[in-house]
Amino acid sequence: HSRKSYGPPRRHMCKPYSAKLEAIENYKNKIISAEYLDTISAHYKSLESESAVNPAMIDLQPEVKWFMRPYLVNFIVQMHSSLKLKPQTLFLCWNIIDRYCARRIAFKQHYQLIGCTALWIASKYEDKKSRVPTVKELNTMCSNVYDDSMFREMEIHILSTLNWSIGHTTLEDILQLAVKFSDPDGKELLDKPIDLYKGNTPTVSAILAVSRYLCELTLYDRVYLTFPTSTIGISCFLMACSILNMDVGSTYIRETDDDAAYDSDAENTEPKVHEQGPFISGFNGMDSITQVREIALHLFRSMLDPSEVLIDKYSSLGVMTVVKRF
Repeated sequence: HSRKSYGPPRRHMCKPYSAKLEAIENYKNKIISAEYLDTISAHYKSLESESAVNPAMIDLQPEVKWFMRPYLVNFIVQMHSSLKLKPQTLFLCWNIIDRYCARRIAFKQHYQLIGCTALWIASKYEDKKSRVPTVKELNTMCSNVYDDSMFREMEIHILSTLNWSIGHTTLEDILQLAVKFSDPDGKELLDKPIDLYKGNTPTVSAILAVSRYLCELTLYDRVYLTFPTSTIGISCFLMACSILNMDVGSTYIRETDDDAAYDSDAENTEPKVHEQGPFISGFNGMDSITQVREIALHLFRSMLDPSEVLIDKYSSLGVMTVVKRF
């Protein structure tokens, strides 16, 4: 019998895509996306409020308790990594889990099933079809505890509970907005040599790696569900800039605060959402800054005792070395 392999299908060697064409495409995409920035930001704002979770409702669960959460987060993070799914998929998965648990009673023996099915739904929503795991793969990762039919039944149950509304402004979406508006590598000015638009610069890659680590840390604790997703994402981005000793984050906040203070007629006009950048629900001066500082304190606490799963995941990227030095 041939050995069965799981995860995404093996990639066949094919002719590499032209680096020049990729750079030109990325450059043009930046120009085109700017035209839709108002619409995109307004959509994010709407999704954030519609997919918000009330942790007080999860407190009422008779069997599933908060101390169980880190074990499921570890399991889902490992599954997500082994399947090589997008960052958005992990964050959407947990929004689905939390929204479901805030509306339905979840039994202890079904907690892992709910988590795996939520990841399955999220991967269908965010990832390429070739990346979506099969029911067989999901069951194998759960040590064949469940019947295959239970994943399909749970999928329908979750979707009907959420009224078939899956959309959510993920932490990854906010990180991408934060990078776009703070512009760490100056690419948003569109005046760099075309070859530089092929991919992320080392600066942006480093900021995103540390930011994603911090964002994943927030999945473990109930306290983060009491804040808007956008504020958590911004806080993780700013913290990452501080850890990497880059002033791009503090400069962006200072400029945003100055712009808000300068508009003397702000109370009588409704600002365009995109003018607030990643603050998709609006930047409210010291109120917003105070909330960011509060989240930063929670992040400091979380960084003192990270999960071994996250340490293993981010050590190879050099994130843990930078964080420990900080």
